[in-house]
Amino acid sequence: MDIKEQVQNILSTHGLDFEILKFPLVAKDIDGNEILTPYYGLINSKNNEVLNTCRDGYTVSQNAEVVEMALTGIEKFGDKLSVSKAGSINNGRRVFIQLKVDGIQKIGDDTMSQFITIIDSNDGSTGLSVGVGTEQAHCLNQFFRFYKEGNSRFRHTATITQKIQEIPTLIETALGVHFKQFRTYERFISTPLTKNLADKMVKEVLGYDRVVTSIADQAKMSSRSTEMMDLLYQDIKTEQEYYGNNLMAIFQGATRFTTHHQKAPKRANGHDESLMVGVGYGKAISAYEFCLEHLS
Repeated sequence: MDIKEQVQNILSTHGLDFEILKFPLVAKDIDGNEILTPYYGLINSKNNEVLNTCRDGYTVSQNAEVVEMALTGIEKFGDKLSVSKAGSINNGRRVFIQLKVDGIQKIGDDTMSQFITIIDSNDGSTGLSVGVGTEQAHCLNQFFRFYKEGNSRFRHTATITQKIQEIPTLIETALGVHFKQFRTYERFISTPLTKNLADKMVKEVLGYDRVVTSIADQAKMSSRSTEMMDLLYQDIKTEQEYYGNNLMAIFQGATRFTTHHQKAPKRANGHDESLMVGVGYGKAISAYEFCLEHLS
């Protein structure tokens, strides 16, 4: 298949075969006369759902554009990069395409699969972002990290179409970031835990824990909060049994929790939504940044 056929195949296979339509919104005055407003509706062409409203300056990006640039970006790498997954989030408000990096990375006694993920919003909530991700072999924990740098996040202004052309370059940059992240994981493994560090990370992720949080405050916690805390502690213990008493164990305890126990939206791709842009993502990033701050 040529690249246009590949794009259409990915769009139809992964439910991305829709466009975003931008229509002016009208209102009626007290006499029933139509008034043109300064706002526009962003509409999913497949289900006619209004995803959000915007002003004139918002520029639409289409799923086909993003997928085509992703495919263009991986051409030079041959079999080293391939599309592993794609989909829409929350009825098309966001879309993602995941690229698998060929091979596995050895971390301690474990191996990790590597991914590059491109995510874009169709509702104006965020810009287009490129990030990296991993999945552990021994427990299938997943972790995503999207870059905060301005040159890796494209706003939906008049230049968005031009910026999309930079995706191939960002994919190449992301491969370099992967190698740096694995070096960080190796440092996590070599950094032993100090007293109560696991408790402090639980506090960072959930806002409460078994040590720093007073007994009186723990007694006031809801049964759901207590359950979440117990699950996170159990996940940390499980990873400590695998990795030992080090930073990697508590970080992977957090990713085990966000991957397997964090509640996700009950809709199509809800689990991916939580891990990439939702509550799960926020908690995993908090754990990662906490561990970075405590590297020896």
